Amino acid sequence: MLRPNSAIKRRWLALVATVFIVGGLLAQPAMQWAALPMDRLHQQSLVLADRQGHWLHVRLLGDSYRLHPQGEISPVYINLLLAYEDRRFYQHLGIDPFAIGRATLNNLRHGKVVSGASTLSMQVSRLLRPHSRTLTGKVRQSAGALWLEANYSKQEILHAYLTLAPFGANVEGIEMASRYWFDKPPTVLSHAEAALLVALPQRPARHRPDHFPKLAREARDRVLRKGYESGLLSHDEYVDATLSPLPAKSVSFSQLDHHLADRAMARELSGLVVTTLDGVLQRSLNAMSENWVLPLGVNLSALVLDRNGAMIAHLGSQDYFNARASGAVDFSVQARSPGSALKPLIYAFAETAGVLRFEEIYDDKHTDFGGYTPDNFDHSEKGQQTFGDALTRSHNRAAVEALKRLSPAVFESELRARGATLYGDIGLPIAIGGIGLTLEDLASLYTGLAHGEQSTEAYWLKGTAPVTRPLNGRSAARTTYHLRRVALPGNRARSATLNDFALKTGTGPRGSDSLSLVYTRDNVIAVWVGSPDNAELPSHTGLQTAAPIALAILDALGASRPPLSLASGPAVKPDALRRQSMKVVFPADGDELAFPPGRDAIRPRLTGAEYPVSVVLNGQQVITLESPRELLRFPSAGFWTVNIQDALSQHANLKLRVHGYDESGQ
Repeated sequence: MLRPNSAIKRRWLALVATVFIVGGLLAQPAMQWAALPMDRLHQQSLVLADRQGHWLHVRLLGDSYRLHPQGEISPVYINLLLAYEDRRFYQHLGIDPFAIGRATLNNLRHGKVVSGASTLSMQVSRLLRPHSRTLTGKVRQSAGALWLEANYSKQEILHAYLTLAPFGANVEGIEMASRYWFDKPPTVLSHAEAALLVALPQRPARHRPDHFPKLAREARDRVLRKGYESGLLSHDEYVDATLSPLPAKSVSFSQLDHHLADRAMARELSGLVVTTLDGVLQRSLNAMSENWVLPLGVNLSALVLDRNGAMIAHLGSQDYFNARASGAVDFSVQARSPGSALKPLIYAFAETAGVLRFEEIYDDKHTDFGGYTPDNFDHSEKGQQTFGDALTRSHNRAAVEALKRLSPAVFESELRARGATLYGDIGLPIAIGGIGLTLEDLASLYTGLAHGEQSTEAYWLKGTAPVTRPLNGRSAARTTYHLRRVALPGNRARSATLNDFALKTGTGPRGSDSLSLVYTRDNVIAVWVGSPDNAELPSHTGLQTAAPIALAILDALGASRPPLSLASGPAVKPDALRRQSMKVVFPADGDELAFPPGRDAIRPRLTGAEYPVSVVLNGQQVITLESPRELLRFPSAGFWTVNIQDALSQHANLKLRVHGYDESGQ
């Protein structure tokens, strides 16, 4: 039998347990009811900045501009904000009873609402979850503030306010507001500027200085008065700030590269995105493009890369909003005919492979390349000339002969290894533009000629790890020599025997594509002018249409170092090249090679060879041996046709069989 006090104790324990159970059951729904949708806080506008961090292009987020604070905010602004809006911000738990009492007394004394008691936490709650001005709405706003305080630090709540607060028009957040009204970051706000930005969120539409300057001034000065009374401003600072003018109008956000903004959006980037662009050059390129007069329906694109592949200026089209010329299309990444622009790369790779020398004489006449009979641009036969002169004058048959010796498959493999994609059938017509290639890929390939040691895929996001591929520096310099001798548009005279830059142009089928590539030791400039729908433009050529634009961009770049070049020697007849002195001592033609475990390479022994030596395996894989000490590796066992050619175009052909090795030792 239980004693009375035991029964009472049991009842109390049951009551306490019931309270805890009911409280627990109600707590979860209450927390869910108070919880705020935080996703909106993380949604930002896209802001593209140049490599120095200066803003180049700002894109709307829905109907608003919004951005997180990007650094330390001016303490002048923070101190005025807390003094005017929430001086007990760091003491209260989301709701300030003292502020409520003070506001109630003030409102009763004046017989109307003259002050509020919303804390910054409550304002963030309302910004994240807007509500009607009813008692229920106010209760839920307060609950949201308590939820914020329970789940986030004071600094995180302040950061949320600085991101979401409205500042007139469709601008949200102190970072955007400071630039929109004062064209400066919020790290350097004056007292008067900071006070206006404190006042604006109270009534964003009515406190706009461009629409209601009298109301804006009164609101700003109330904030300044509060700062003075709180000891944040001296008397002189207060007077000076009240005499400061208001901004008469807002500052338009930069819109300098819609196409790169499209690319960033496609990658789902947002917030501040720092690019590799040079802001000064980008603005200059945009301004220059407005003065380039093009026929109706014709468009252009231009790129400037540094020698390491970083994009420092970009123009996707002349006018993004010109629908008639497909202006919203970024033509720098559209596959177009490169015309003759691939010829320098064909020659460079062919000489690296040892199948061609610039000094070799080629007889330019009507030639049938296995059913393909290309013609020169002017339909003439040039007779005997060196391959170097043929490149300088961009003759077609010589380039096709060079590609035939190299093989289209090897050339395509070289381009693919360097990040470029060819669109269309792989064959000899590649040499004169019978393929598709993007301007960006083409410019990337030319970085190898400008750099002289490696090519780099173009990139435009700062911090990107460049993707590089080696290039034979000697062949690049010899190719560059011939491109520095190219005639200039409009009979423009060279300042010396060689131009201070290398130039190559290309003309696509019937003029629908005109291209120009200009490079120095420091930069590559690529320009495309053409018809978006491939309409014929018979009067357009790369030299007369695209080259003047490329050279104008070169002038805008300022001083630049001439590209490294290496002159060709005297002309050599093909027969002289065939008088071989190079001999392959090992391996011999017909040898069978077997490797022990862990080995897959041999060291060829050559006599009378001039290094570097190029080795072509099965007509596709090209390997360069820089010295007699280097090893030649075979990718796998099997039958191999080996073509060896040295720097003097001496050559030898071998057929070998390579045996694999298995665990049984067979």
